[in-house]
Amino acid sequence: MGAQKRGSDLLTLTAVLGLAAAGCVLLYALRVAISGRIWYLYLVLNLALAAVPYLVAVVGGSILQRLTRRRARALIALPIAAIWFLFYPNAPYIFTDFIHVVERTYLRAVPDDSLRVNALLWYDLLMTAAFAFIGHFMGLVSMWLIQDSMRRVWGRAAANCLLLAACLLAGFGIYLGRFSRLNSWDALLHPLRVLSEAGEAATDLKALLFSLAFMFFILLSYAALVVFKRVGGPDGARGKSGSEA
Repeated sequence: MGAQKRGSDLLTLTAVLGLAAAGCVLLYALRVAISGRIWYLYLVLNLALAAVPYLVAVVGGSILQRLTRRRARALIALPIAAIWFLFYPNAPYIFTDFIHVVERTYLRAVPDDSLRVNALLWYDLLMTAAFAFIGHFMGLVSMWLIQDSMRRVWGRAAANCLLLAACLLAGFGIYLGRFSRLNSWDALLHPLRVLSEAGEAATDLKALLFSLAFMFFILLSYAALVVFKRVGGPDGARGKSGSEA
């Protein structure tokens, strides 16, 4: 019964996140209609990449739940955790796309005199924020799911270590993606280049500060999600039921 409810909840959550992502794409489509240009297409592509760790966590968790042999679960959990770990930085990465709004990269041509540049700037801010928030939220939920799956397989300590490592290294991965123009696939296709770029960035104070800033941002965001999840919402229903039990 518990497994069925969990599956139903995940299906509902996935549907809601899908609708939210579709809303983001609708905002982008309106931007294209206004400007007649496909600028900001990268937001759609980055949001698709942000969905990968969520899908890995959902599908991987479902696979592990179906396995009955403990050793098989432990072995299958390794590639699932590795793939999630590799693609997770794509979720919060969208926040770096604000640089194009800050630099007004795509405000060079205003399609209509009646449409002021400031109005278009506010729209771009809202649109980018929507993509960044949904992408980041999908990443946070994927963290919650992967932690729960790995806790069932490896134990709480190992699951917490995986999550802490993801928070510590995600900012570094985001830095490599924004400034070295590397992506998750490069770790598989061009590992030597990734190692070279990572080694060089590790000695750069700017890279370290950037990584630390994102690390704290992700940690604080995830902590807020964990607390909210445990409380059970505004009415505290889950927290009350837990204390009563």
